[in-house]
Amino acid sequence: MGYTIDIDTGGTFTDGLFTNGTEIQRVKVDSTPHDLTVSWLKCMEEGAEQCGFSNLPNFLDQVDIIRWSTTVASNVVLEQKGPKMGLFVTDGNKQTLYAANGENPVFGHLIEKAHVDTVTCPVDTNELLIKLKALLEGGVRRICISLKDALKNDDEINIKDIIEEQFPDHYLGHVPLLLGGDICKHPDDMTRTHMALLNSYVHGPLAQSMFKAEDELREQGFTKPLLLGHTNGGVTRVSKTKPVDTIESGPVFGIHAGDYWANVYEFSKVITLDVGGTTSKIGLIEDFRPAMTRDPDFLGVPLKQAMLNLKSIALGGGTVAKVVEGELQLGPESMGAYPGPACYDLGGTEATLTDACLVSGYLNAEYFSGGKKEISQEKAENILKEKVADPLGINVENAASEIINKATEMIAEEVIELVKKTGKISSDFVLFAFGGNGAILGCEVAQKSGIEKNHVFSLGSVLSAFGSSVSDVSHSYEYSPFLSIKERDALTEIVEEMLKEAKRDMEGEGFEVTAMESELDFTLYNKKDSESIIRFSSSTWKESDMTEKGINDIIGESFINAGKDASSTDLVIEVLKLRSKVPVTKVQPEKSSIKGKNSKIALKGERKISRGSDKVVSRIYEWNKLKAGNVVAGPAVLEGSDTTYVVSQGWQLTMDAYGNGAMERS
Repeated sequence: MGYTIDIDTGGTFTDGLFTNGTEIQRVKVDSTPHDLTVSWLKCMEEGAEQCGFSNLPNFLDQVDIIRWSTTVASNVVLEQKGPKMGLFVTDGNKQTLYAANGENPVFGHLIEKAHVDTVTCPVDTNELLIKLKALLEGGVRRICISLKDALKNDDEINIKDIIEEQFPDHYLGHVPLLLGGDICKHPDDMTRTHMALLNSYVHGPLAQSMFKAEDELREQGFTKPLLLGHTNGGVTRVSKTKPVDTIESGPVFGIHAGDYWANVYEFSKVITLDVGGTTSKIGLIEDFRPAMTRDPDFLGVPLKQAMLNLKSIALGGGTVAKVVEGELQLGPESMGAYPGPACYDLGGTEATLTDACLVSGYLNAEYFSGGKKEISQEKAENILKEKVADPLGINVENAASEIINKATEMIAEEVIELVKKTGKISSDFVLFAFGGNGAILGCEVAQKSGIEKNHVFSLGSVLSAFGSSVSDVSHSYEYSPFLSIKERDALTEIVEEMLKEAKRDMEGEGFEVTAMESELDFTLYNKKDSESIIRFSSSTWKESDMTEKGINDIIGESFINAGKDASSTDLVIEVLKLRSKVPVTKVQPEKSSIKGKNSKIALKGERKISRGSDKVVSRIYEWNKLKAGNVVAGPAVLEGSDTTYVVSQGWQLTMDAYGNGAMERS
């Protein structure tokens, strides 16, 4: 097996995991927001060096797969840094954008109400162009067209033709247009509209970065395609990727990493907590599988389609802490990688969660990032005094404590809400805390959420990249046929076209289609009860299976296995999804033998931890010296080369055979 490279770029750090199937090397570098390819290449260069290669081109000669996932698009949405958007909808839907319950939350988030206008069909060309001119004069630079029942007619295409005739793409005044029906084949009008807005909102920074990255690889001699991580857990080459597909791709792989370890440890119920530099992501695993939701809140944007149950909040190490009208507020602004928190001493002028963790004593200024990065205790204390302590009339230590309290309360509220929706109780779940800051906050979040067990990981700072490395290469294709299940021939024709596309994509990415495995997901409703949603999947088939039975038979067997009448005219297929994957060799973390409980060999000293007026002497351990079976009682801080782990008072950590830490209340 050759090497695989999995890179996860966040708003603050870029994480890399490099493996040949037996050995794992990891890299963590600062993200470069001005040009993401700079940190991306630096990450690969450091990975090549750690793998024993003198330069990147020589390393890339031995690389089979490069997968890149990112939270950059997510951060653009959360921090509201996208362009001014314009939108045309069907007359009568200007105030709701097809939302069933009135006010639409995308207003003031992705688009302003003043930048939405309506059309009636057939279209009055002069009226349309007058409305378009008004939007452009209002500063709009991208236009979406999302009409009611657009999948059933050509109205959106006709409007696009009219606009492009007046503003052809060879003029500077060309208007980038996007059709809701092109981006999303879902029958729900609101969902298509929201997906189109999201795609346009993040298109610019994604397109600029991804195509440049692919060009950089070509210059380094890598001829295979660069694969981008997708929200559905799959990967696709750059030219076949819609920008909206990449939103939350990094955190999604974090959930897949959690799923991997949940199965290793036989935990059927897990809450995953990924706290990075800019955002926190909370996921759910039930019955050893990532949980799905039909009504996701996608970065504050509601949708009506099945997605991983993932909640994002604008809270991370770089999140700005400020006092507004006498109250402490965290975010949504973030200082990112540059200038970063004030303690980075790169010109940061705002107090952040990282500054608070440093002032509290959780972080060690002399051993931050394993001693590779210098940070300033003095800068952190000064900025906390100016921005938080003095406005609140408290001392600096109390200010740091209030910031950490606020952060953990914000996360715990989301965890509790997620647990409630499952109908279970918090103590039924195990918390998996990872990301650059998850292991610092994990115990306190678990305590405030009512969770009794908290797991942290040796690869915690790069766990999303690990999730990518243990995933198969996969693609999803979706279509809304609105056909009854009786119309088997028409359904077969649709699936065969999707399967052809899957084969073309796999071959284009250098994979053998003979190894491809596929399955169909069906979402149906009954004409007599359209609110009753029915979901089921086909069995998985390989290319070799197609010699024994065709798509028509596979569809028919799927209906029968799901207990559905294959001759019914009342059961209508709302969404038909093909999922295809090619299994690839994955890294298998090694187990070590269990040693004794005594962790004295890893003890490196003591430090006072300040949580408000309380100052507790905490033992400090070197994470990499802990052996399987070693036990550490809180309060303690474990310092790794790229992660800090906090064991709160009343908790106890035991190192397991995989080099991960299992924490329980003592």
